Amino acid sequence: NAEAVPEAEKLLKLTLDIGGQTRQVFAGIKAAYAPESLIGKYTVMVANLEPRKMRFGVSEGMVLAAGPGGKDLWILEPHTGAEPGMRVK
Repeated sequence: NAEAVPEAEKLLKLTLDIGGQTRQVFAGIKAAYAPESLIGKYTVMVANLEPRKMRFGVSEGMVLAAGPGGKDLWILEPHTGAEPGMRVK
């Protein structure tokens, strides 16, 4: 799932399935993505980070993206065949 964080100008709140469990991640990708365009998409995340308490909640990982930032930012997406929870090797 993906939703805007109304109090934050850059953040989206993502709920990511990592294979049998979900993680909440706050990502600074609001300028590049409408929340509804991310629902159901696969992405790559760093899941072995310590949870970080933020003003809006706890972020339990980091989504990987490429680009200089702002509107020019692209989240990494695995190819067809990838399943939730697969490790990056």
